[in-house]
Amino acid sequence: MIHNTLHLDDVAAELGLSKSTVSRAISGKGRVSSETRRRVSEYIKLHNYRPNSVAKSLSDGRTYNIAVVIHSDVSGAAAPFFQDCLMGICRECAVNDFDAVVVTCEGEDDSQLRRVLENRKVDGVIITRPTVKAKTEQLVHSFGIPCVVTGNSTAEYAFTVDSDHVHGCKELTAYLLRQNSPDKTALILGSSIHTVNRSRYTGFVEAYKAIGAVPPENLIFTDIETPAQFDKAFSTIMKNEPRCVICGDDIICMKLLGELSALGIKVPDDIKVASFYNSPYLEHYIPPITSLIFNANDLGSQAAAVLMSLIAGDTPPKSTVRSFEMLVRKSTL
Repeated sequence: MIHNTLHLDDVAAELGLSKSTVSRAISGKGRVSSETRRRVSEYIKLHNYRPNSVAKSLSDGRTYNIAVVIHSDVSGAAAPFFQDCLMGICRECAVNDFDAVVVTCEGEDDSQLRRVLENRKVDGVIITRPTVKAKTEQLVHSFGIPCVVTGNSTAEYAFTVDSDHVHGCKELTAYLLRQNSPDKTALILGSSIHTVNRSRYTGFVEAYKAIGAVPPENLIFTDIETPAQFDKAFSTIMKNEPRCVICGDDIICMKLLGELSALGIKVPDDIKVASFYNSPYLEHYIPPITSLIFNANDLGSQAAAVLMSLIAGDTPPKSTVRSFEMLVRKSTL
């Protein structure tokens, strides 16, 4: 019985050829007569045959899988970003007949990714949430497998697709400095281990340089990771009576808003609040929070497109930068 869900075996049996001959005819690799190639081509067109992933893998040495590295310590509040990014990756993979395999790394433990690489289960890797050490980039690079980073990477050989955090944070900070005294504007930023936070800090500082001012040391807190660190930073900032507080991301911002509410401090009447990263939490907060919008879905899609280009043997741009949108909301008006 002839049907549309044919396998390599079916084509070979029907045409009286070996599977290897059919595979060579389909892939265009190896010695196959023009007549045989014509017969195979006409047959698969007639029956709408599409080589399954196993057959394609056998014919061209690819797995048609890519790994997407996500760190397991990502908080629930940060999950929407990585979900959107992953959706963009999966969409681009589907267009190219690839599948995305999620690989988690916990802290310094990269054993799962190492196992995937050693067993040659993927043709490429996308690294999310890069760190300054670039340990994951180094591991993938050592296996000679194409790799793309969603973010900025300290590894010179890495291909990157990043949002324009530096210019975005500079623009938002500049807007707030025009409204508030530079020495009354505070900053709370997460761990500088992550390259994104270094980019955010760079943009913040550049905004001060542009007006010939220096960020107030008593209101600048970086590497805030634990609740105790946040509490200490918040207490010190409030003692210095800031007029505006900029948060490095939506998670820090939600913590800040909770503390301000507990003290009966109103936004924006008593203090203005902004975030270097937007999320649904900030959009629906009352009042909505001024923030920067970066398209995580687009970021993932572009990263996958660059990786597909590398896998195909092309040479895409080493660095791709995606734009941002600054959304001014009631929290700073």
